[in-house]
Amino acid sequence: MYKKVLLPTDGSPCSEQALREGLELVRACAAKATILYVVENPLLTLPMLPEGIPYEAELYEDLRKAANEVLTAARKIAEDLSVEVETVMKEGQPVPTIASYAKDFDLVIMGTHGRGGLEKLILGSVTDGVLHRTDRPVLVIHCKQPRG
Repeated sequence: MYKKVLLPTDGSPCSEQALREGLELVRACAAKATILYVVENPLLTLPMLPEGIPYEAELYEDLRKAANEVLTAARKIAEDLSVEVETVMKEGQPVPTIASYAKDFDLVIMGTHGRGGLEKLILGSVTDGVLHRTDRPVLVIHCKQPRG
């Protein structure tokens, strides 16, 4: 059925839930899995002020370090589920980067909080953006909200 599955992650609880459920499907299909983390380079996206450049470079290194930590944790989850994975870090804006990278996969699995209205307008949705920018099948995992 599916031979190559892409699992984008941002390290959030919702993304981890989608990762776990996606890895279960990967195992059931005996597919190959790739976990993708997209790092936005603040040097390219934030307004550059001369006094801010050293801090933006430091922020970028911190973002790359956090991405590596998320990918290490994701690899551990996969190992615990006995699923072999490749981990990849790409630089760019999440939606176009994921959509472009997805072209080589049979399936993309992503999580969503199911936000609507003003909350979605303000926060946006990477999953929604990918759904509208790829011709690959996308399995959306609706994340369970903690009851409070």
